[in-house]
Amino acid sequence: MSKFITNDGIVGKAMPLTGLVGAPNPLPAWVFENQTGTLGTFLNSSVLYVGVSGDVSVILPGTNLSSVKALSITNGGSGYSNGTGVATTTSGDGLGLTVNTTVTSNVITAVAINAAGSGYNVNDIVTVSGGGGNATLQITAVNDGVPVAAQAITFKNVPAGSILPVAVDYVTALNTVGAGDIIVCK
Repeated sequence: MSKFITNDGIVGKAMPLTGLVGAPNPLPAWVFENQTGTLGTFLNSSVLYVGVSGDVSVILPGTNLSSVKALSITNGGSGYSNGTGVATTTSGDGLGLTVNTTVTSNVITAVAINAAGSGYNVNDIVTVSGGGGNATLQITAVNDGVPVAAQAITFKNVPAGSILPVAVDYVTALNTVGAGDIIVCK
């Protein structure tokens, strides 16, 4: 681990320190439990001290998976055929929802969730790709759970010796910054 000055300022006086160890695991969001060193749990609103310059991608407290649990057809569209893992788009923040479609006379008559995606909200409208590009679905329920890396925000070119300006629940990616160059402060 790199050397950090920790005996003055907010880091040394107000927070016990735990060095970050290991390499990021992108599935779902790489996580490190403060005080235990166990991968697979979360930081619980900790502050990160970054010892070298680089990019750090993190998930903020309160971010939920919000994957799609249920949806309904609002417009069956036209020009479609049966499909598996058909992509969707939305004007909201959701990403990654794919559906299996059942079609009658080129109109979607039934859908099943293939991949639930993340970042969706109840009442979001999604458009089914393919066909005439005009079939729409409404999200009627979402699952809450551990967020995924796609929900991270990235702090670019964080200067060496900085404390990120936000509390963090998850670290999802490190660019130039190594795992040994971060101290988790709770």
